[in-house]
Amino acid sequence: MKNILVDNILDSISKLNLLEISDLIIKIEKKFDLKIEDKKETIKDKFDIYLTEIGIKKINLIKIIKEITNLSLKESKDLVEKKNSLIKSNLNKKECDEIVKKITEVGGKVEIK
Repeated sequence: MKNILVDNILDSISKLNLLEISDLIIKIEKKFDLKIEDKKETIKDKFDIYLTEIGIKKINLIKIIKEITNLSLKESKDLVEKKNSLIKSNLNKKECDEIVKKITEVGGKVEIK
């Protein structure tokens, strides 16, 4: 037997936007003392930075890469010239932001994974 009340509720819910649905879920949890398991992806807290573009200030970029990685000048140059090279891995958000800022200031572009 079809439950008309449930169908009407679902129809009403389908007209809500995501924020309204989220608010509804919170209110249902409180009203009925429920804990609906959070299905969100776990927040990533470690990142890897890859150099995707050199820009026009190649020499300045090599110096920045040398400073960031503690590699020799030649190793830093080789890293810059290699396409999509890993600059540094396993960084927290703050470290990642600092490195991205340094690289973009000299015209380089990065990808964070």
